[in-house]
Amino acid sequence: MNPIRATEDRLFKITACTRPFRAAGPRIEAERIGDQLVVHNYGHGGSGWSLSWGSGTIALDLALAGRDPSLTDIAVIGCGAIGLTSAILAQRAGCRSVTIYAKDRPNDSRSFRATGSWTPFSRIALRKDATPAFAAQWERMTRTSWRYYQDFHGKPGAPIEFNDRFYLSDAHPDVDEQQKIDNDPIGFVNYRDRIADIASAVEDLAPGTHPFPTQWARRRSELMFNITAYVRQLTEEFERNGGKIVLREFHAPAEFAELPQPVILHSTGYAARQLFADDSLTPVRGQIGWLIPQPEVNYGLYLGTLGVLARKDGIVVQLNPQGEASGWNDAGEQPDRAEAEAGVRQLRALYARMKPSAGA
Repeated sequence: MNPIRATEDRLFKITACTRPFRAAGPRIEAERIGDQLVVHNYGHGGSGWSLSWGSGTIALDLALAGRDPSLTDIAVIGCGAIGLTSAILAQRAGCRSVTIYAKDRPNDSRSFRATGSWTPFSRIALRKDATPAFAAQWERMTRTSWRYYQDFHGKPGAPIEFNDRFYLSDAHPDVDEQQKIDNDPIGFVNYRDRIADIASAVEDLAPGTHPFPTQWARRRSELMFNITAYVRQLTEEFERNGGKIVLREFHAPAEFAELPQPVILHSTGYAARQLFADDSLTPVRGQIGWLIPQPEVNYGLYLGTLGVLARKDGIVVQLNPQGEASGWNDAGEQPDRAEAEAGVRQLRALYARMKPSAGA
């Protein structure tokens, strides 16, 4: 196993973002605002990229109900994970014209700062608020997205690929995973069992069979987004098929009336809290420290509060001191250098404790 060169001077970037969480799950519903049909699609917590094709499909079905797509002009508000994907879905459905209106281009959006993991079950809803109907909808979104992602394997730049993740613990991995669920102070719902057939391949490495400084290591082969390449491919497809990105910020829903399109797909993520005065959105802060890429490294490591994932555009290092509850109700997006360096030091300490004679 090739080691990551975990030194503070290799941090070339630190990014922070706000994840848009809703206790009942994402808002995917239509409403009339003046003469326009507005379909909302936001509030995916830590699952935006993972669920984008599935949630976009549901939103587009609402937008096109009873309409001839070949005669329909569509506006998309926002061009993060959900907006960009929804715009492409509208094009593929045959809509006559699709225009994205957004404050920033895709590579400046909050979605661009995501870790890049396939995590459709991450911070998706609260157990006390999620209904059986939502659970079924979530599974539909997840399976739909999974099918779409298969088309991206093997494409230039590897926008989507599988790699190994090692989940390290002294307790048996089943016990460790259950303890994390039981000790979750927020009460996030966990639907992993509903997609056990597609989630990942799992192998438990018993004590003495791996190089890690823990009793157990669980190896999962999981899907990963190389977000730089993935966003580039999506943007190029959208613009190649005649789509336009217009830089514009909206401050109130009434401003939608200034757009010529009769149908609007609204996907501004956390910005919807202010735009629509939607207090159902709770911010969840996340930060990533970026280490210089190492082409020979292609795996992830997770131990306690530390998460690491090697991507082609950088090795992302993240500290989550409260697990999934880390960053809860914190809308701050100012990078914290001390936090990033602490993560790098933890990673370096992990390698210092590894056993060079064993192999994974």
